Amino acid sequence: MPRITHPVDMAWTSNVEAAIEAFGNRGRNEIIRYLEGSGPVPRGDIVDAVSASEASVAQHLIALEKTGAIVVDIAQGRRHGRSPRYSVDETRIKELLGAHQDYLLNRRPLLPQAAEQYPDPGIQ
Repeated sequence: MPRITHPVDMAWTSNVEAAIEAFGNRGRNEIIRYLEGSGPVPRGDIVDAVSASEASVAQHLIALEKTGAIVVDIAQGRRHGRSPRYSVDETRIKELLGAHQDYLLNRRPLLPQAAEQYPDPGIQ
């Protein structure tokens, strides 16, 4: 069976890609749920709370940070010798879930010219 890499479809946006990266793995979902109830916390607390190894949690945290689903209190280049604390970015989670839902339900994003033609009636 051929492997699907990326759909050739305007509906497959960077947010849909990020949603698949963030939510398409059970371990990442478990980390997000833990952080939502307990964050901000250091990585060691996450390892103790979820059913994954320290190395696995570290890789999941990198992926989640890359998608914006989680935020870290210390910039990546300044973490040496420090214990960063991780928390959920609830606004970004909702944005990713919305993009994924729109993609799955075959809702097309408005193109810039369509947005100009049909402005949001709530904006004055």
